[in-house]
This record gives sequence, structure tokens and C-alpha cells, in this order.
Amino acid sequence: MIKIWGKLISSGKIIKQATISVDPHTTTFFDMLKNLSQELHIPTPVLLDKHAYDFNVFHLCTFKPDDFVESVLFERFELSLLAEHH
Repeated sequence: MIKIWGKLISSGKIIKQATISVDPHTTTFFDMLKNLSQELHIPTPVLLDKHAYDFNVFHLCTFKPDDFVESVLFERFELSLLAEHH
């Protein structure tokens, strides 16, 4: 299991955050993103190859308002890997 920390950032401050645990062997990156978005009560952003690459390589990816079809009231939605449990 891995823990993913999602946070909404506006004016340099975290305005909302949530943590979820997922099994990386049975959960796709998109499903994890969708679950975290639901937890934060925001629309699911458009997932690009760049986001998946950044998360896999740097354990961090950032979504900006342009990555959402709907308008959002924050400057960044960040996902980061918190921990991995074996």
C-alpha cells in the first residue's frame, strides 16, 4: 500500500488537504486521482502523460487550473507520495 497526499494550494497556503491509501498493483493512477479528487470535493483534472511521469519519477505532480475542464478556486492541486508500506 502507498499513501498519497493531495493538497489544494492558493496564495502559497494549503487550503484543503486529504490523504488516501491505495494499492499500486490494483489501482490505476487515474483511479487514484479520481478518488483523491472526490475526497477533496473537486472535479477530476485532465490527466496528461506529464503528470504520470512526474509522479513516477519525482513522487510529486501538480495540476493547475488549466488542467481542469471546470473552473476551480485554487492555484494548484498537488499530489505527493507520502509513504510506501510493504
